[in-house]
Amino acid sequence: MAIKQRCKMADYLDISKGGDPKYELMGVGFTELNEEPQAQTSEKQYVNDVSKSKNITGYNWQKPFETDEILSNEVIEYITDIGRYMKIGAETETTHVMVDLDAPISDSTTTFKARQIKVCVQVDSFGNNDGEVTCSGTLLGQGGIVAGQFDTSSKTFTADGK
Repeated sequence: MAIKQRCKMADYLDISKGGDPKYELMGVGFTELNEEPQAQTSEKQYVNDVSKSKNITGYNWQKPFETDEILSNEVIEYITDIGRYMKIGAETETTHVMVDLDAPISDSTTTFKARQIKVCVQVDSFGNNDGEVTCSGTLLGQGGIVAGQFDTSSKTFTADGK
């Protein structure tokens, strides 16, 4: 029995600030980056049932992150600028892509199954870890997941059916 390894899941964030997407890897510097779908439910009990029936009605998707503030890392700089300059609204919105490196498309060595979601970047705090600055926050989902594929060489996402 093989257990999926976290290093086989690559996360990319669009740091373009408008225009053509510019996806950068959320890798070096990130010490936490965990997906939390947070299913939302409803329940109803019918007169002939002893127990309630539950249904999933939606999701409150988010991905908490923690990172060291590496000065030469573009994606970390993009995130920390949101918090440092207290940006709001559209200035915090971007796109996040989750790439499954265990699921290549055909025999490709650079194109893999992927999921894309629009997010806003919430920066919660800048911390101190033995004199080194850290940053923590959450990517907050906006809408649903789009299935597709991501080319790690050209850093492009293509939605399924396009």
